[in-house]
Amino acid sequence: MDQLRARAFVDLLLGTDSRPLASSLDGTHGQTADVPDGGGSSSGGPGGLRTPAPARPLSGLIPPGFAGRVTLTIPAATLLGLADRPGEMAGLGPIDPDLARNLARAAARSPRSTWCVTVTDCQGHAIGHGCARPAPVNPSKRHNPGVPAGPDPPREPSFTFTPTGQSGPPGGYGTWRFSTGIPRQRDLLIRIGPIPTDGCDHRHEARGHDPGVTLRHLSQVRHATCTGPGCRRPAATCDFEHNIPYEAGGRTCLCNGNPKCRFDHRLKQHPKWTAEQLPSGEMRWTTPSGRQYVTEPTRYPI
Repeated sequence: MDQLRARAFVDLLLGTDSRPLASSLDGTHGQTADVPDGGGSSSGGPGGLRTPAPARPLSGLIPPGFAGRVTLTIPAATLLGLADRPGEMAGLGPIDPDLARNLARAAARSPRSTWCVTVTDCQGHAIGHGCARPAPVNPSKRHNPGVPAGPDPPREPSFTFTPTGQSGPPGGYGTWRFSTGIPRQRDLLIRIGPIPTDGCDHRHEARGHDPGVTLRHLSQVRHATCTGPGCRRPAATCDFEHNIPYEAGGRTCLCNGNPKCRFDHRLKQHPKWTAEQLPSGEMRWTTPSGRQYVTEPTRYPI
């Protein structure tokens, strides 16, 4: 299925149809295989059978643009045009810097795109995070007679990321203003708070068993994939697992929770397996044979 999804994705990007038997618009399939070609034609395949035609444009069958949702991570220096470091796309891996910028520009044109900023240490581990919120509208610019009415003129997004001088969450990294440079599109404010790497102040702790939206999101930022040994399932599709069970007095907090896929969630509960969450966010697994494996937090591109 992963190969089929990748092939469909490339077909949408290139406007081609790479299926061996291309479907026509009325739902019938083209008879391009297993059809005798009249006996030993030099253009036929083995046994005089026609071979499928190569992929070619679909003449408008696939629209030129489509909507999608994907997690794209880009170093700030790359997004601002100050460096050419590769980005990273969830489920695909590293991507070319120019492609990362093009995808970011395409996302900037959609009002439904969401933006986050993650601060990392020198190893690429997340130590701070903030989610963008629309900035308040300036009343003096709400009705500006000098701005002509009508659609915005064509213009490429030009990203800026500047400090606002406002304090952010305690222990965090202040409040920043993010702008896409698109006319009539509001700027975004990002208040960057800390992600604990040693001691936890339990600021996002939930009272019950289920985590809040912010707590779940921060656990997925620290570990972008399942914390099971060798597992690469995206954290967005994993359970929020309590290292010390909630029923045994464990906190619903970042210091006691991490994403695990359903298989590793159940494996951790097996009496012959043990998993310990360290203050740094690392997970130390001990197998029934006594071998130990440590899963560190995600290393983001820097």
